[in-house]
Amino acid sequence: MKNIDVELIHRVLDGDDNAFETLVKKYRKPVHALVWRKIGDFHIAEEITQDTFLKAYQELAKLKKPQRFSSWLYVIAANRCSSWLRKKRLRMQSLEETDSTQLEKATYSQYVIEENERTTAESKREVVKNLLAKLQESDRTVITLHYFGDMSAAEIGAFLGVSVNTIKSRLRRAQQRLKKEEPMVRAALEHFQITPNLTDNIMREVSRMKPVTPSGSKPLAPVALSAATAVIIFLIIGIGSQHLARFQKPYNIDAQSEMTVEIVDASIVLDTQAKSDLRNQSGRFDTIGKSSSTDPQLSEPVTLGAARIEKKPLPSTQQWIQAGGPEGGSISGLLASSTGDVYAASSVGIYRLSPEARAWTLVNTTIPTTDPTNSGRYDLMPMAERDGTLYLVSTREVFVSLDRGETWMSLGVRPKGVVVDLVITDEALYLGLRDGDVFRSTDAGQQWTLLTDETSDRKIFAMTAIENIVFVGTNQGLYRLRSETWEKVAVGTTKSIHSLAVSGDDLYIGTGPDFYEFNEEIDPVAMGQMLGEMLINNKGAWEIFRSTDLGDSWTEITPSSRSVSRIIPLGIRVMAVGDTLLALGVGGFRSTDRGQTWTEFAFNENSMTLSIFPAVAVNENTFFKVGPLGATRSIDGGASWHRFMASMVGTRILDLVGFKNGLYANTGTTVVKSFDGGESWERVLVDFSVSALEPIEKRNLTDQVHFPKLTVADDVFYIVAPEKSKLRVFRMSVDGNTLTSIAGMPVLGKDVSSNVQEAELEEAYEEIMADESANASEKLGTLTGIFSDLFEGLQEEKEELEVNAGGFAVSGNIFYLEYKRRLFRWKSGDPEWVHTGLIDAGEQPDDEFDRGFKLAVSGDTVYVGKRDGHLFRSLDGGDTWRDLTPNLPLRFTRFNEIVFADLTVYIATDAGVLASQTGEDWRAITDKMGMPIVIDRLAVAGAEVYGAGDTGVYRLNSRNRWEKISPEVPDSVINLVINENKLYIATEQRGIFHVSLQEKND
Repeated sequence: MKNIDVELIHRVLDGDDNAFETLVKKYRKPVHALVWRKIGDFHIAEEITQDTFLKAYQELAKLKKPQRFSSWLYVIAANRCSSWLRKKRLRMQSLEETDSTQLEKATYSQYVIEENERTTAESKREVVKNLLAKLQESDRTVITLHYFGDMSAAEIGAFLGVSVNTIKSRLRRAQQRLKKEEPMVRAALEHFQITPNLTDNIMREVSRMKPVTPSGSKPLAPVALSAATAVIIFLIIGIGSQHLARFQKPYNIDAQSEMTVEIVDASIVLDTQAKSDLRNQSGRFDTIGKSSSTDPQLSEPVTLGAARIEKKPLPSTQQWIQAGGPEGGSISGLLASSTGDVYAASSVGIYRLSPEARAWTLVNTTIPTTDPTNSGRYDLMPMAERDGTLYLVSTREVFVSLDRGETWMSLGVRPKGVVVDLVITDEALYLGLRDGDVFRSTDAGQQWTLLTDETSDRKIFAMTAIENIVFVGTNQGLYRLRSETWEKVAVGTTKSIHSLAVSGDDLYIGTGPDFYEFNEEIDPVAMGQMLGEMLINNKGAWEIFRSTDLGDSWTEITPSSRSVSRIIPLGIRVMAVGDTLLALGVGGFRSTDRGQTWTEFAFNENSMTLSIFPAVAVNENTFFKVGPLGATRSIDGGASWHRFMASMVGTRILDLVGFKNGLYANTGTTVVKSFDGGESWERVLVDFSVSALEPIEKRNLTDQVHFPKLTVADDVFYIVAPEKSKLRVFRMSVDGNTLTSIAGMPVLGKDVSSNVQEAELEEAYEEIMADESANASEKLGTLTGIFSDLFEGLQEEKEELEVNAGGFAVSGNIFYLEYKRRLFRWKSGDPEWVHTGLIDAGEQPDDEFDRGFKLAVSGDTVYVGKRDGHLFRSLDGGDTWRDLTPNLPLRFTRFNEIVFADLTVYIATDAGVLASQTGEDWRAITDKMGMPIVIDRLAVAGAEVYGAGDTGVYRLNSRNRWEKISPEVPDSVINLVINENKLYIATEQRGIFHVSLQEKND
């Protein structure tokens, strides 16, 4: 089904609207069934169904993975439903809110039968709706899609993004719950018909529009801020691109998060009758001294931590065994609990660190930590605690735990958007979204009420509360919610409020620039003058304020400092414990007297903090934060910071290879090795010395390499790694301990010496400011010139200095390497690398790390897959090339991998796998049903060929058909390796997993 959809989508993008009509006919009933179930109105559901398909047509060119069209369509439909409900202010009743008398009425079979006999079609729909109300929401959706949408369990699973077994289980459960009414519900749903001309209406509108052409990919920047911000933050202080890889996944403050609803089986039983709409507007954000709330007043507070929760764990993959490393991973949430435990939400799951523990413990893996429709985006997952209950906000839901994070139960779907923070008071839960919306729930997260003006263009950076008063920090100042009234608080600053901290009755704020004001282009002179003025006037880019009266009055307590860290427009993160304050940005400051005096710490890269990332205080001495190195900890009050990822697994593996009896992995910043099946890892040293004859004490040995590429050829392990503006190839030493340069091989590229001396910046500043012969205007002119030259130099040199390894392959003594989108070749004895004439001008793929040519080499035969989907072959080692694309039987857009197995070349694409022995005659490899399987990565072990994709791992059988040998993979597969009779996969977000190959062969 997926491959048919892919072909149809390609035809649509080529201008064939008839192909889109086929898609409409295929999915109109499932989409309508879903929409009808969500909004409850059969006819309006038809209108939303039409809008859904029109939106899909318009955005079709932006769909990154055409094989996931049905899931993408589901997301669009769900978003359209949410938008309609919000605009119309219609009441949404969940199963948990349904009046018991309705259920009793619906379960009375005779009444249902009589109603069915005498009512009109609309009445029948209402009766069926009441009957379906008996079911859990997940079961209700599945049975509607099954009977009304004419969908099989497999089709429903693909549509909702849920496994087939789960769908079958929900169908059985729904049928058992309905009992005698099930045949009537089935008959009624199968009888209902949507408007016959719905498809014609859609295609009539389609004829008037054209799909939107996708824009080019955005450049990589730390934490996905604007290019200007990235340059300022990292390059001005001497932190080059070699450290960017340590941000395992970028956080995008401009991301427009789309809510996707995965239905989970967790119901809530509450001791309250209070009900409120999901997004009912209640007051305006900028209302001063006046409440416009229409919510009913509660006679007594809701005890949020006392909700009785029916536990039903989320599904997990049991057959795969996770390796014990490498340690690392992206962290999206931190919490220091009242018991002294520290919790971290990572890409793998929830980790807990007990007060006396020396390593993290993985306590839960069921929380969804990434958006299934866009796993490349990394969203924050705020965590909070109230009365011993832990709360966590995932990409789509709010979860709670009553047992120290070991099991988590869903409170329900949260409002869509990029979440900033979750604040809990005695009265309610408050959820702040990046786009400026604040929501409140008075029934433990079942329903959410919008408290802010939907037309506001404010952006939220932080939230907190003192007692029942909520404070919100935005790019337009500080706001306070007190007694149902929003008030803008006069602080005495025009900067954005980046962070909020509370200690007792003291409220602290840290300010900084509005990131949203930065443009992609830097004006060197304007930027230089801005920074120069800050230094001359001793006005930093950030400030700290304190209030002791709930925000009525404020005292500025900004540290006095002339260091460069004060002018970097990064914002400041403030943390408070008792009288101790810690202020972190580019540098660090500590106060032990509530901000009256400060101690400034020396700068080091571990202390650098971005205010948008999580940070928590355990006590006056112990602090945790998320930074370029993952989780870092200070146990001396912030004076020093050290990476603390012990036993935390989830590093994004960019390469994984098997060599001899070991595994070697590329984490983006280092090469690590394991000889015990991935349970323990150690770093591999790389020798960047000019000559291997240098004495060991003068060798340039390091374990830090920036985005290397790994490969094994002819039983030799190689890597290629950037060295400033050049690429260098290394091979494993005989003793297996060090990667060394290859004798006689030149580096690829040219030297580019930077004119920017970031390390001397602060020294130059001190000299200028100490010059008593110059007045303020002259000093400003000098500083402006220095900073202007700095930014101009960075702009000019950025492209030359940014060199990353692309395609890399070895055959005997011939090496093929991509450099700046050109393929070069070097043979042993050659004085320099030779350009083969092959150039790739195609767009960079969405995955910034899956860059470059796809190469496979056997003797003098070289296959190259370019970014634009064209396949080239050379039979003379790269001297001449032929484009084979017209000969290929599959239509595809992207190469996933190319490998040789003896004389046969296998090419994995986003539409299936091709194979050929001659390069002239090609066949598409299918499963036993004749369907192509999308394979992301290939591996060859002897005569066996293996492939891994989203649906599992496959092996080619004796009939050259794919045979599934493993369960579904835990995450997107980055690499597939066969080693020591085990099958290993490196995943995008969750580390390395393995299964025994012996069992699969038995």
